Amino acid sequence: MSYLSTVPPDKETSALFESIKQAFGFIPNFYQAQTRRPDLVKAEVGLVHAALIGEGALTRQQKEYIFLVCSASNLSTYCVTAHCEIVRLLRLDGPDPEQVAIDHLSTALPADTKALLNFVVKLSQQPTKVADDDIQALRTFGFSDQQIMEAVVLAGVAKFANFVAFGLGTVPDFDNPKVALHEAQSAVTSPL
Repeated sequence: MSYLSTVPPDKETSALFESIKQAFGFIPNFYQAQTRRPDLVKAEVGLVHAALIGEGALTRQQKEYIFLVCSASNLSTYCVTAHCEIVRLLRLDGPDPEQVAIDHLSTALPADTKALLNFVVKLSQQPTKVADDDIQALRTFGFSDQQIMEAVVLAGVAKFANFVAFGLGTVPDFDNPKVALHEAQSAVTSPL
């Protein structure tokens, strides 16, 4: 499940895991791999709730799609696999989540959603290239400053989760051959 050995969750972490299970339908290996630091699990659960699960300016579907495309751009098999399953568990109506992760531009998503996803992919891949013009472009699609800020924060949360999953060697919670094949192909064509 992880490079590091885990310990049984303490009482507070067990309660957190129960809330995670209610929110996602399962307890992700991502959190189980961090039981040695229950304080971090608690902080991360709060962050994920505030940025992804709780009410905000963006819809839950937009937030999940942001998490998907950012995780795919970071080649995070763990997070892409988990969030594809979460989209299914939430019964979010829309294109196949793997297709959103792999190539959102080829989906039937509305132009404004594609623009938002293009922005967060740019932020994820080329953060120093993001400029005021990018923000103005989102505004032309009707996005408010609050929505744009949420998108930026969620892209950061995705990057954080991706790197924690990489560093801990977190094994995907679900088998997803589409994601595994795409990640393998991307790794072969990647210049690194």
